[in-house]
Amino acid sequence: MGENATTALFGVAGLRCVVVGGTAGIGLAVAQHLAACGAEITITGRRSADDLAADFGGHALAMDVADPASVAAAFATIDGGIDCLILNAGIDAETGLIDDHDLATFERVINVNTLGLARAMHHGVQRMNDGGSIIITSSPAGTVAVPGMAAYSASKAALDMLVRSWALDLGPRQIRVNGVLPGIVESEMDSESSPSIELIRRMTANGQYRTAAEMAPVFQFLASPASVTLTGSLVGAHDGIPLGFSAEAISHLSADLEGEA
Repeated sequence: MGENATTALFGVAGLRCVVVGGTAGIGLAVAQHLAACGAEITITGRRSADDLAADFGGHALAMDVADPASVAAAFATIDGGIDCLILNAGIDAETGLIDDHDLATFERVINVNTLGLARAMHHGVQRMNDGGSIIITSSPAGTVAVPGMAAYSASKAALDMLVRSWALDLGPRQIRVNGVLPGIVESEMDSESSPSIELIRRMTANGQYRTAAEMAPVFQFLASPASVTLTGSLVGAHDGIPLGFSAEAISHLSADLEGEA
């Protein structure tokens, strides 16, 4: 396959893309990357980010996915013809262990991560072109439980099933629906020396810890014609976190046990 054919296959130039939850982290990195590849980008967040979007030639809309009226109003301003809808909004608030559960936080996590994306999906798909692509940011936490994170894991497990269900719903329109499962991705609040980052790095199969920008090409692939055969798929971009115990994790655990002996 020649270079031009490969470029066309993986190209996103001219696609009209809406990134829900696109003002920070993975969402912003994806928006910037797709814009650099020639896509027309609209980002949404709880606060309008016109200056942020202007930096890469895009547009911004205020949208709070936890507020049904806000979601409906924001999508009402978008003309038809969306080619790619990326649902990335979410929070990772901890709810604590079940014997001391914060139910208010539990409800908030579900309302944003699951119901919020369902609201955005409901309004966004009505403005999509047939043959388009919908990409949902989920997490390995949907299948790998962590103490104190029940609400987050449940919200992502629900998204995983919604990816499959919506793929069947939208198949007749040739709209494919897929999920991306990033691992723990570097944020502005993290530092390379923090204990939590080092712990996560040891859990990966290859000892890697990723930046948001490294996630963006995965979304490009799912937005492009190259992924035409994929729908209802959950694409792991997590460096093997859910696979089991990494060699490095076992080595450190063994050393700790030997030290206690």
